[in-house]
Amino acid sequence: MKIASVYIHIPFCLRKCNYCDFVSYPLADCSTVRGHYPQLVLQELELYREELDFSPLRTIYFGGGTPSILEAAEISQLLAAFPAATEITLEANPETLDEAKLAAFYQAGINRLSLGVQSFKPQLLTSMGRGHTSEQSQAMVAAARRAGFANINIDLIYGLPGQNLQDWQEDIADALALGTEHISLYSLTVEEGTPWWQMERDGLICPADQDLSADMLEYAIDALAAAGYRHYEISNFARPGFESQHNLAYWRRENYLGLGVAAAGCMLNYRYYNHRTLAAYQTMLEKGQRPVFDEEHLTIDQVMSEAIFLGLRLAEGINFKSFAEQYGVNPLKRYRKQIRKMAEAGLLEVNEKGMYLSRRGVLLGNEVFMQFV
Repeated sequence: MKIASVYIHIPFCLRKCNYCDFVSYPLADCSTVRGHYPQLVLQELELYREELDFSPLRTIYFGGGTPSILEAAEISQLLAAFPAATEITLEANPETLDEAKLAAFYQAGINRLSLGVQSFKPQLLTSMGRGHTSEQSQAMVAAARRAGFANINIDLIYGLPGQNLQDWQEDIADALALGTEHISLYSLTVEEGTPWWQMERDGLICPADQDLSADMLEYAIDALAAAGYRHYEISNFARPGFESQHNLAYWRRENYLGLGVAAAGCMLNYRYYNHRTLAAYQTMLEKGQRPVFDEEHLTIDQVMSEAIFLGLRLAEGINFKSFAEQYGVNPLKRYRKQIRKMAEAGLLEVNEKGMYLSRRGVLLGNEVFMQFV
């Protein structure tokens, strides 16, 4: 089976942020496994290699956690196990980087850097539990340029407790001043089990309400468009030619392999989820078994449903002819009621070629997606 993209989860962080529900572990608690984690990932890869075709491989993405905790030599070791890929992304936190490490990552083969900036406001960084300053974020973007990186993304979060519209406008201005090729904007969701979830229950924090979050997103859409960024996916903006090819593989529902603790993979109608603890992940590999915790075989209806709501995240939306050629179903007929309902609500734009979210639909995307589940 052909695989276009590979995701590798690096589950280590210097600390756990107050909003984070990703599978990650403070480095101080797992130093033993940290030392041989790349070898575990390579062991897992070998359990798939015979049945997968990585040629050509388009993207490799190191996510986390904080992948920039790894050394460049470890990144090189992992990349050596794959054919050359066009886009190789490393997520990084500013406090884990310096000039020499950025240069080493670039020499190792990383050609796209994704920095977890989240905000430029000191008070918001502190409340989130981030370990870096605004000045570090700015300095690391400049250092990455000197190292040779020509494709840099920064992440920002809106809807934070204590964040007002002016804070957000200033964050957008600071982001634009850096001139990165890609900017990702994420609306805060307070997830169960995180410190902020408990603090919200105790009345200690109050995230921004839905109207303020919508105002923040609308402001960003207009400001980034004016600066030459294309809003190609609900949460993502890029200068032309710098769209994230790895994430496009997810939204276009292409085959991808997930490696590492808590990683997920999807191949046609098969999806799997790896164990979420380091101990279980390592134990399965020691037994020579794939470290899969759960898996599902999707029906064609489920696959088509996913293709619709994932595709609608993209500005290009759903092309009716392409969908019919791939799945043998005319989406205008199969989803006639849902499409009409969302179009009449002003959330979908529909023409003879396809459908895509309206400006209002972008703000209320989940209402649209739920129609196709």
